[in-house]
Amino acid sequence: MELGYVLRRNAWGAGFAYEAATAALRAAADELPDQPVVVVTQTANQRSLKLAARLGFHPISTFQEFDAEQTLCTAPLSSFRS
Repeated sequence: MELGYVLRRNAWGAGFAYEAATAALRAAADELPDQPVVVVTQTANQRSLKLAARLGFHPISTFQEFDAEQTLCTAPLSSFRS
């Protein structure tokens, strides 16, 4: 399972991604608690990496894709159970 988020620039920093991701992860955790979940973001996107960390994701590895370094982060879905 992969978590993704894209926001318009004028919505950045307002907490929408955190709130939406938290709600989606909690709902999914109730249904699939044993499932791992991943986030992939460009390593240069420090704000997205901070959001992933705030949500409880941990970086696992990096790789090249779309002409940029990407960071793969993961977390057990069970950690989002409410």
